[in-house]
Amino acid sequence: MTAARDEHARRRDSFAREAGIQDAIGVRISFVRLALFGAAVLETGIGLSRGSQAWLIGGAVTFLAFGLAVIAHAVVIRKRDRAQTRQHIHERHLKRIEGRTQGFPNGGDLLPGEHPYASDLDVVGPGSIYERISVAHTRRGAETLAAWLGAPTDRETVLARQAAVRELAKDVELRQELEAAVLDTGNELLDARPFLELTGKPPFVIDKPWLVALTYAMPITFVASVLLSGNALPRHSWVLPLAAQAVLLWRTQHEIGVRYGLLSARRRFVESFAQLLRVVESAKWEAPLLRALQEKLRIEGKTPSAQLRDLERWTSLFDLRTQGIAHVFIDLFLLWDLHCLAGVERWMKRAGGRSAEWFEVLGEVEALASLATMLSQDPGVVMPEIAEDGAPLVAEGLGHPLIPEERRVRNDLRIDGPGCALVVTGSNMAGKSTLLRALGVDVALALAGGPVCATRFSTPPVRLRASMRISDSVQSGASYFQAELIRLRTVIAEADHPPPLLFLLDELLRGTNARARHRGARAVVKHLLARGAMGLVATHDVALSELEQEMGACVKNVHFTDVFDGGEMTFDYRLRPGVVKTSNALRLLQQAGIEVEADDALTDEAAALR
Repeated sequence: MTAARDEHARRRDSFAREAGIQDAIGVRISFVRLALFGAAVLETGIGLSRGSQAWLIGGAVTFLAFGLAVIAHAVVIRKRDRAQTRQHIHERHLKRIEGRTQGFPNGGDLLPGEHPYASDLDVVGPGSIYERISVAHTRRGAETLAAWLGAPTDRETVLARQAAVRELAKDVELRQELEAAVLDTGNELLDARPFLELTGKPPFVIDKPWLVALTYAMPITFVASVLLSGNALPRHSWVLPLAAQAVLLWRTQHEIGVRYGLLSARRRFVESFAQLLRVVESAKWEAPLLRALQEKLRIEGKTPSAQLRDLERWTSLFDLRTQGIAHVFIDLFLLWDLHCLAGVERWMKRAGGRSAEWFEVLGEVEALASLATMLSQDPGVVMPEIAEDGAPLVAEGLGHPLIPEERRVRNDLRIDGPGCALVVTGSNMAGKSTLLRALGVDVALALAGGPVCATRFSTPPVRLRASMRISDSVQSGASYFQAELIRLRTVIAEADHPPPLLFLLDELLRGTNARARHRGARAVVKHLLARGAMGLVATHDVALSELEQEMGACVKNVHFTDVFDGGEMTFDYRLRPGVVKTSNALRLLQQAGIEVEADDALTDEAAALR
């Protein structure tokens, strides 16, 4: 992590210096502008008062110099802003490396609440893996990353993504420019949906030949009537064509407003997407998936970024609608909005049909860049092996990617394939749930095409399912037990379909009594294993460990425990073979200041050891 942190800190400091230099130059140019403007006004005033042509020429030259200074100042400001944007990008990456991602986009709205594992494994939402790795600045990129994390795919697709992720991980500059393409234009997240809604609308102007004819003929008639009024034509003859234009604008204003609203739904939207496309078009990639994505952007004639720049010009002209009274008069005299809308519609007819595919490509590139960011920044991760169907799941040095490297405790585990499971027993707070979440989120990352937090990791294609975080609902009237049964249905549904389920079950059936819980949990686990599922079951019910004797080598017992040192309870979070031998529940109650009777304590210990 030190190398990544040093690289981002170096780039941040370099861009901060550049921003400071440009800011200082800008201040000096501001004084020059002021001096030139004052000199130009003075020279022109003297020339007018004295009738001196030399002074007037001097004033004109000074005004020209002032104009050049204004242009130079704008260039300097743009350079300063670009440097500040990149400084901000690397500051965010440093926060990401340090785990300070609160307030970053977390994708909480991108997967449904009933998703089979997203909430259990912190895939999206506050403190999630999405929040930790996402560098997507388009809605499509965010949706693509969340979809990949939420739906493991086939082996060939994963391997193709892995090659792309490895290549992007090495290219800090390109990933920087992908983010800057959006942030440079003042946007944080671009949503193409309003634009795509516009491309899906039938044309309003260009499919009506009569309206196209009026759009061109009426302003020409009006201007001609103004020029000829009082000469070849009667005085005020221009009133009639102007009134006709006003009526036409009144009849078309609603449709124009709807289409303009869709086009301008995001500030500087088109410019941002054009810059993003330019970055992707110009990249020199070797990975087959990245080259295939670039190939989708190849069209005859202009590149997609050039096509969008054409649209940007029409959008800029259309933005006259924001200029108040100036827009009212220009639109009335020239039918400005109809001309702009006609230009936009011609662009839509020529290139708009391909734009949805452009946004899909950008979304995939951003999702790959997010996975690459994790590989680049975390030295505790590796690219996993994607095994063939039916192979065991092997994790060596498994850790949780959301736990900082210096605090990670790594464990080894192995699930021998379909029909096999580990039963994890252990003390309270010893690490059972964290192990399940670590395995789950690493499998989600692996089958999305990303890196995993391990020293070695091999998994076959699986379908993730989890039942870990259950809550009752006062509003819906659902009890805790009812809510857990609903979740269990999603776990066992289609358990016999390929690829096999990887289930992660934490304290099954907590919402019922001990006897029913034990019998029900055994039934659930045996049902899943009989259908070729594989997974982990964390439990305080030590009797569930008897499945190892009943079902043979495919079910194995492992456990966590607490350690007492000098009267203090500590945890080493190390996974050990076998069944836990102690329970710490009553000791924790006593440490909390709650008196526990000796008989109760003995009963608790006996239950833990049976």
